[in-house]
Amino acid sequence: MKSVIVVAMATFLFMSGNAMANSSASSGGAKASSAAGPWVECQLPDGKMDYTPLMICKLQKNGTVK
Repeated sequence: MKSVIVVAMATFLFMSGNAMANSSASSGGAKASSAAGPWVECQLPDGKMDYTPLMICKLQKNGTVK
């Protein structure tokens, strides 16, 4: 019985880890996101491009979304 519980817990932990990794990855054309919004290509005032969250681009870096 103890081995069944160990196998069940290991399977649960493995599956939940994969679900978390897949939800944060940018796969299938979906854009990754964070607490500061989706990650976008941000054009900075000096003309450089940066890949950063939307709110960081607009508020901290004074950039525009491309």
